[in-house]
Amino acid sequence: MKLFNYSLLAASLLAVGSVQANNVEIYGLAHLSLDRLDNGIDSGTNVSSNASRLGFRASTKLEGGLEAFVQLEQTIRIDEGAGSFADRDSFVGLRGDFGTVKIGQFDTPLKVLRGKVDQFGDRVGDIRNVSRVSGGTIGNVFDERFKNGVAYQSPTVNNLTFAFHYTPHNNTGATVDNLRESYSSSITYEQKGIYLAAAFERFEGTDGLDPQAIRLGAYYDITDAIRLTTLWQSAKDIPGGDRNVYGVGASYKQGNYVWRGQVYQTGDNDTADSGATLFAVGVDRNFGRELVLYAVYGITSNDDNAAFRISGGGRGTQLPAIAGEDSTGLSLGIIYRF
Repeated sequence: MKLFNYSLLAASLLAVGSVQANNVEIYGLAHLSLDRLDNGIDSGTNVSSNASRLGFRASTKLEGGLEAFVQLEQTIRIDEGAGSFADRDSFVGLRGDFGTVKIGQFDTPLKVLRGKVDQFGDRVGDIRNVSRVSGGTIGNVFDERFKNGVAYQSPTVNNLTFAFHYTPHNNTGATVDNLRESYSSSITYEQKGIYLAAAFERFEGTDGLDPQAIRLGAYYDITDAIRLTTLWQSAKDIPGGDRNVYGVGASYKQGNYVWRGQVYQTGDNDTADSGATLFAVGVDRNFGRELVLYAVYGITSNDDNAAFRISGGGRGTQLPAIAGEDSTGLSLGIIYRF
């Protein structure tokens, strides 16, 4: 039934596009992995669907150099046969010489920054294992999508771009008090081989905490084959007390192979011995842009009062961590883009 609904939607979009839109695209990504996960007490072998998705895009050229566009993107749990419609980056917008405006649910500038420098995005060893914050009644904050979001991105001038993302109510349903009002912004400098960015995000909570984070990120291509990456984050007014995260990564291209690694440290909050060190190494085998096979080994070494995972962040199958125990993962994955 779900397959029928997706097929019907795709046919409808194509039918509409043939009359009204200049460009209609159906796209997707299938990302699955076979993982051996260990929380320091127990271990098991799992199959995980990692941010696999199906999406639809359409755009229409308008008068005055304007362009209208829409995107509908949804998670497809290929491992367990499930999914949710339009739960990923889904929006409608308008772009022109003034920049881009869009409305819907989509990644914040803070999250986009992390994705640009993460050597293991959506894999074992993802930075989100230590950079994402959760607890109390706030749920997950940072590295998230704003619900009911409205965003503006400026034109790029001298390689500089500004982005601002706002939600009057980062929750479902109607509101009369605008609790959970949140915003995120960034400024980036990008040219071939260089990326520098700074972002700030504030999330209005409902339990007396208003989590906020400053994040700096960068990559630099020493040569066409070697890239260095780094990220630093300072999070305040979060459950357990303020916490910093920082680290570096590197990748090396060798023919059809890419060797990569990264190490990140999260410091203590108000509780002593509550930090952790994340370390991951891996290799990709590229078969063109469409197909990648990879292997990753990662470990999050938790202090006595820390419980950070190695298998969180963009992954369908995650093993909770146990305080004071190391979390490890060995992952063999396949990524197919279409």
